Amino acid sequence: MSTQNKILVISHEASLSGAPVLLLSVLKKLKKEKNYTIDILLLRGGQLYEDFARISNNKIIVVSYYNQSFSFVVRNFKKLQSALFPKPENKEEQVKKITTRLLANNYELVYGNSAETLRWTIPFFEKNIPTIVAIHELTYGLEMSYPKDFILKNFSKVSTIIAGSNAVAENLITKYNVDSKKIKVIHSFVDEKIDLKKDKTILKKELNISDQEVVIGIASSQELRKGTDLVPLLVKKIADKTDIKFKFINLGGSSDSGPVKCSKLDAEKLDVLDKIIYVDHNKTPNDYIDIFDIFLLLSREDPFPLVMLTAAKLKKPIVAFEQSGGAVEFLQNGDGVLVPYLDLDQMANEVIKLLKDQKLREDYGSKIQNKLEKEYSENKLTSDIFQTIDDLLSPHQ
Repeated sequence: MSTQNKILVISHEASLSGAPVLLLSVLKKLKKEKNYTIDILLLRGGQLYEDFARISNNKIIVVSYYNQSFSFVVRNFKKLQSALFPKPENKEEQVKKITTRLLANNYELVYGNSAETLRWTIPFFEKNIPTIVAIHELTYGLEMSYPKDFILKNFSKVSTIIAGSNAVAENLITKYNVDSKKIKVIHSFVDEKIDLKKDKTILKKELNISDQEVVIGIASSQELRKGTDLVPLLVKKIADKTDIKFKFINLGGSSDSGPVKCSKLDAEKLDVLDKIIYVDHNKTPNDYIDIFDIFLLLSREDPFPLVMLTAAKLKKPIVAFEQSGGAVEFLQNGDGVLVPYLDLDQMANEVIKLLKDQKLREDYGSKIQNKLEKEYSENKLTSDIFQTIDDLLSPHQ
């Protein structure tokens, strides 16, 4: 492979959430296995900033364009900020200014991660530079990024769309009239080896969880789309239906955030606060998922959540709602438990079945881990992404 292949990668942020974590994993492998020169543009920073910076060949740029001003960070080019961006500009002007400057770098391919990056890839597409946009969003996520008419008008302005699940692909085609020929479904994946930092026994002791208590849990940002508002009511329904001792771990968000404070308030009023352990978002979420006996997805809409795959890798039985996105295709055919959309009574019933039966939990855990290894292996899915990049680069080599 020629060393002349020069790629610009755009990520909406460098947070510890699923899409940036997945992108970072792909880029590490891409850097190792290919001779591409990679520059990275982050629309926002985050905890993974330094990890992205280590991969970027020449520069890493952070553009905080929601604040009507730039935080423009370029290694060895900090003095450019005041010269290039002397006054606040609107989003369109900011995108134009940044992309015009980046076009001078003669990239041979641009890879955008998440729907939010589409706006930034269009100027390259219009200059006949191949573009890939990885879409991890369904309707809610897409229309939080753009008005529907923008999506209908502009999703044709990309060479290839990588859809994170069949649910994502179908949604793009049926709701937004995206050309199916532009879409390639490549599911999310987790690393072959899950990194665990702390022993289960030690962590459970720190959380005051006894050996007699079964652990139910979620791992999620705290928001309506993720269904985290449902936790206290679900815990109440489970507690009312069984005497089995259990603890529910609500992993994600921050104790200072509104959703978590509201959840604690609900839990207190429902008299189940003692059954819920709130754990702030942190850099070792896998340690907590590892002590779950049952993993729940309460999402109203989720394309193909990375935490679901982590739970599968750790052999956890998974319970989710029907019509919620990629979890359905992952858990169907008896590999997990699917309950009617937002039916908390039925979810409570299914959880109680699992609480009562350790062998049932183990059987579901084994089945979903086996499915993950066979159908969603890291090597296969990474290879699919590399091939997609190579196919678009080949006419330019």
